[in-house]
Amino acid sequence: MTLRIKFTKHGAVRFIGHLDMQRYFQRVNRRAGLKVVYSEGFSPHQKMSFAMPLSVGYESDSEYFDIEVTEAKSSVSVMELLNKEKAEGIDVIDCVRLPDRSENAMASVRAADYIVSFREGFEPPFDMAAAVSALKDADEFIIKKPVKSSKRRARVKQSQHDEPGYKEVDLRPLIYEISADPGSSKIYMKVSAGSIDNVRPDTVISALYERAGFELQKISLMVTRRELYTLDTSGQVLIPLSDMGERF
Repeated sequence: MTLRIKFTKHGAVRFIGHLDMQRYFQRVNRRAGLKVVYSEGFSPHQKMSFAMPLSVGYESDSEYFDIEVTEAKSSVSVMELLNKEKAEGIDVIDCVRLPDRSENAMASVRAADYIVSFREGFEPPFDMAAAVSALKDADEFIIKKPVKSSKRRARVKQSQHDEPGYKEVDLRPLIYEISADPGSSKIYMKVSAGSIDNVRPDTVISALYERAGFELQKISLMVTRRELYTLDTSGQVLIPLSDMGERF
């Protein structure tokens, strides 16, 4: 059976990168005694699939990985076993069993939502709430996105007015929801995510700064990913990744 595990990542572990998180859970799974399925061949590895990697420095309320096991007693027992071995800042908060032939966690992601706030002393030097409101009302929101040279040669046909190494992207259809708290400059956004169209929250904020005539210092931002979404069986409605399975 395939289990989808949901966990949080807060505090100092936000500086641990994606590959180290994979290694962490490989060890935790072994220490917890999960009946994990291993691949065959000269270098067997646990059959795991993590959802979209979290940027270093971001915190998260909803990270996911899928793991194949030969057996498991219940959702609660799996969470208890993993949490007994957990590091500070990481908590397993859900476990569901996926239907047969489900898309893996990495391929499933279609959207993500974030809370973005600003460190003390790095607040926006302009009315962020007004800038967000203008973005919501805009028909398009064009930014110039860097393109790697190999991709540029293969895929991007630049006009004579384009800057070398950049392509124009309209972010507006990729931002599903966005709002700002006028009192604290805290911003909520739900954006396209995954392998097809992926929008980083700092890209949106940086574009808002540029429109206002300022440059964003990346150290200004504190970002928490709230949830990752996939499409339901109808292919029309976004639902949390955990909703694709059932607790057992």
